[in-house]
Amino acid sequence: MSRARAMLRKLRITPKIFLLTFVCFELLTLLMAFSFNRHSSEILVKSQMGYARQAVQKSNRYLDSNLQNIRTTMSSIVNDSRLQNGDYKQLEKWMSGSLLYLTPNLSNVHFISGDEVLASTSTHSWDVFSDPVITRILSDATRAEPSWVGPYHSNVSGYTITYVFPTTLTNGRSGFLLADISLDRLYYTLFPEETQDVMENLIILDKSLHPVMGKAPYVRFDYVDKQYNLTGFDPSILHSDWGQMEIAGSADKDSIIVTRGYNTIVQWQLVMVMNKRELLEPLKQSVAFTWQLTIICFLLSLGLSLLLTVIISGPIKKMTKFVQRVGEGELDTYIAIKTEDEIGYLAVQFNLMTKKMAQLIVDLKHSEEQKKLSDFRALHAQIKPHFLYNTLNTISMLGRRGDMEKMDSLISALSNQLHYALDNSPDPVKVREELITIENYLELMKIRYPNKCEFQFDMDPLSLEYKLPKFILQPLVENAIFHGIVPKPTGGSVYIATMVDHDYWEILIEDNGIGMNAETLHALTEKLRRKGTVFENAEHIGILNVHERFQLMFGDAYQLTIDSQPHIGTKVWIKLPKERIDPGEASFID
Repeated sequence: MSRARAMLRKLRITPKIFLLTFVCFELLTLLMAFSFNRHSSEILVKSQMGYARQAVQKSNRYLDSNLQNIRTTMSSIVNDSRLQNGDYKQLEKWMSGSLLYLTPNLSNVHFISGDEVLASTSTHSWDVFSDPVITRILSDATRAEPSWVGPYHSNVSGYTITYVFPTTLTNGRSGFLLADISLDRLYYTLFPEETQDVMENLIILDKSLHPVMGKAPYVRFDYVDKQYNLTGFDPSILHSDWGQMEIAGSADKDSIIVTRGYNTIVQWQLVMVMNKRELLEPLKQSVAFTWQLTIICFLLSLGLSLLLTVIISGPIKKMTKFVQRVGEGELDTYIAIKTEDEIGYLAVQFNLMTKKMAQLIVDLKHSEEQKKLSDFRALHAQIKPHFLYNTLNTISMLGRRGDMEKMDSLISALSNQLHYALDNSPDPVKVREELITIENYLELMKIRYPNKCEFQFDMDPLSLEYKLPKFILQPLVENAIFHGIVPKPTGGSVYIATMVDHDYWEILIEDNGIGMNAETLHALTEKLRRKGTVFENAEHIGILNVHERFQLMFGDAYQLTIDSQPHIGTKVWIKLPKERIDPGEASFID
């Protein structure tokens, strides 16, 4: 170590910079390659484990649905008049012609009484009694409740499980209704062939943890015993309680990820096995590309290090430092390079450029602030006479009717509204402040249209501290009332809600009024897509004004969506970025 330090001390500055630059480039490249591979592997394994859990749950739900459907079908057959009246030929014709097509994965249905097959969907029904399992079922005189039997190999239905439904007919005759399920079809329904891959395999285990169905290499079929056996991993792990685990591999076995679920109807387990090596196989190409990139970076870093250290390392390093400061906003930076070569000329021009940039930014920022402030105030002012006209009209109507009590209440509510609306401050307000003015406005509407409108609120408490342009929700509520509820003879309701998600939050204003037809909705949507539409005409002034003001505050991060159907109602969704604005800060000013 001391010898290496002595050699470094003897080196000139140029070789030292070269070595340092070269080593840094290579270490950074290798670190990025290693981090990328590791991070990608973790993400891929995690996502596939989540997929396996979902796949097992989905397969289990489908298995439940199939088995429940079989039980329901058998109950309906038992109560069928053709069976109860002994019309077995008609029953058999119906089961063969319709039932098997309407019931997924159902292989055959038999009705057996004593030693006779009275009705069956199989042309080989005479061979039913050759199965030891069926013989044992029929000889069990104590069997009184429906049950699942199998899996076993049937001479009539192949590899199957049977739902046994003991029954006694109205004529006193007793028997068994047997429903055979095709395990092959059931398995490929739970695990379709097009989704099967070498890295995924679904295994179905019965309540004794013996394989019902599966595929190689984890399950193999014994043609002698006509049953499946586990071959891919130690079955002892199935006796412990777990939902998902990784089993480490050995010299001759790959690591596997095992996910399982439990079916309560037949006490089966559904086990999804994924080969981890095959799972990560797609990353091999990216690893090879990473090594190629490393070699390229090695050559580039070698040449670049030589160039920087031998030719322009000193001046460029100095200029880079100043450029970084300018990039961080320090436009008053001055590069003190006195050379008369190209680098010196570049430094002089850089100093002139930063000086001009600083002045341009100051001028541009001032101009933009003034423009946005003027636009905001103009849009805010546009709402006020529109709202005031409607409210004063209501007060006039109450005065003509002589309803002084309601008129006094209306004037009080209007006073609160005007105090809030006529404040010319462009600062945004909290949602809770907007709710207060909405409540005042709704009080005005209740007086103006008694028993005409109902209002419901469902506000996420987390949204109450977020900021909005002032007086922004009232025009939307006003639209819902005057264009949706008031024209409806039976009246209606307005629903106002907020929802907070991970990185955004939403406002919903919904009414069940008369709605809009497709043509009107399309025309309004087109107006919202064009900028400057607020000042084109007075139609839809409320929604267009709101749209422009939200754009001033949030820009492209804001979204407004309208959905409306005639005689059903209208929904307005407003999607906003999830950020709080400091008090007194106008967020529409950059």
